[in-house]
Amino acid sequence: MSDKLPFVLGCSVPLSSAAEEKLKSSFKGFHYHPNKPDSPAKFTKEELSEIEFFFTTGRGLPVSSLDELPKLKHIQLASAGSDAAQRSEAIAAYKEKAGQEQAISLSTASGTHVLSIPNYAVAMVIALYHQLPRMITRAKDEKRWLEEEECDRDGQAYYARSLHGRTAGLLGYGALGRETARLLKAHGMKIIAANTSGKASSQDGYVIPGTGDKDGSIPEQYYSTKDSKSLEKFLKQSDVLICSLPGTPDTKYFLNKERLALLPPNAVLVNVGRGSLIPSDDLLAALDAPKGLFGAALDVTDPEPLPANHPLWSHPKVVITPHTSGNTEGEMDIAAEIALYNAKKLAKGEAVINRVKFDRGY
Repeated sequence: MSDKLPFVLGCSVPLSSAAEEKLKSSFKGFHYHPNKPDSPAKFTKEELSEIEFFFTTGRGLPVSSLDELPKLKHIQLASAGSDAAQRSEAIAAYKEKAGQEQAISLSTASGTHVLSIPNYAVAMVIALYHQLPRMITRAKDEKRWLEEEECDRDGQAYYARSLHGRTAGLLGYGALGRETARLLKAHGMKIIAANTSGKASSQDGYVIPGTGDKDGSIPEQYYSTKDSKSLEKFLKQSDVLICSLPGTPDTKYFLNKERLALLPPNAVLVNVGRGSLIPSDDLLAALDAPKGLFGAALDVTDPEPLPANHPLWSHPKVVITPHTSGNTEGEMDIAAEIALYNAKKLAKGEAVINRVKFDRGY
């Protein structure tokens, strides 16, 4: 009796040779055509007719219709987000046709990036509190040792702000929010969180040992994003606001001018979720307000990519990176482990982890 998983796997995700061999040896069939920068993955009609489990990139499947995959049971994304995949031609058409009846399941690789994105978020908070971007850029441009007052944005005596004793608000408390909370708590910060329910919940997705907040016990208080009064209380306390919400119709421009104005004076904002959360004009207003934001770090923007000469590029309080906070060594191999884990769950007739529910958008 074969101990291989009873599925033919299609894979368009570029993998290390070790991860490729592991998947190949774990499934009864394996068709591997990785995406390349200059050419998308291409599978033969015969291969597509056999594939039952598809491991693909966050952009979606390399087909125009799921009718090309008659035996397909599950789509495993290599990305933590699913919004781009849901907009892709094949999956968007299936969503409209299937409605609530998802015979073909779709799941993300949420949990893959806990070794990179939370570290980025903490690094950016520290960099902004120390005014490092300004200091480093000016010293390199002018090629000289700066006077202390020149290190401060306002020309005052320079000092670094401490994380210790301040309050960090986690807007979104999934895998990324939980690991960021764990790291910030180690810096002596008070942790609060806002999620849909306003209640603690267990971490039921993929968890790398030693990371995250399994039982949701790190935040001292939870608030609900569905309750305006609760959200107001959350924002008013958040000296540091870490945003990791998914991109859905409900989160589009959720953090608008009025809500940004609720943050304490000189708050720091880091967005590692989706750029559509914050209208750029509203963010600029919050940065320029007399008691507005001390700084913002954006790995995602509105729009994305951010156009050349957009005022955010030159704003002295802003650091922008091109949606690269999750790019880390071995990330696709970790995603492959999640794919393998879900294939085993599927083979046992169990529910997969990180399943996307079309009705909620993620």
